Amino acid sequence: MDFDSFVEYELDLATSEGTCEVQVMQDPAGLSRCGIGSTVWDAGLVLAKYLERQTQEGKLDLQGKTVVELGAGTGIVGIALARLHPSCSVILTDKEDLLPLLKHNIGINNVTNAKAQVVNWTETQPSDLEPDMILVSDGVWARDLHQPLADTIYSMANAKTQVLLAFESRNFAEEAEFMALWSRHFTFHDIKPSEQHSVMKSEDIFLFVGHLK
Repeated sequence: MDFDSFVEYELDLATSEGTCEVQVMQDPAGLSRCGIGSTVWDAGLVLAKYLERQTQEGKLDLQGKTVVELGAGTGIVGIALARLHPSCSVILTDKEDLLPLLKHNIGINNVTNAKAQVVNWTETQPSDLEPDMILVSDGVWARDLHQPLADTIYSMANAKTQVLLAFESRNFAEEAEFMALWSRHFTFHDIKPSEQHSVMKSEDIFLFVGHLK
């Protein structure tokens, strides 16, 4: 993949060792023809900063645990989590055409506890993934992918898995349809704005946490 047409995006992150920057290359102009996954979206930023706050407040223990991000795109959420929790293993997944971008962004951030892997929601999922946490940001924008996404989350989750879902509301009726699909196998509740980052949040972006029934 040629990154000459890409631009850099930086996210400030407060870790236990001080402030750092997560840097990712993105293609907001779409010149790489990798689709919308090659762009940083606001819901991912809100989720990353929520994870930062949870970590700062000691509410997120991922020591020795495995996290899978579905539809990782640029990887900014998973890479941020890998920086926040260097003792956990983070697997950034997306379609095959986004794998070079994910690997590149992992590399420029020098995170040794993260790797990229192909997971296509419309195909049979790898049986070796047993995540303690699943991250999904802006994964419900396409109605035809609602069922594949719900099925993928269900196939990967186990009794201990926590699912964090974030999305920017664009079509309430369609988003409600996905939530209905998700509710068949999961219980979930919304994460209140008061629990999110003090600045990086929006009335149009919703966060949910869920577990298997």
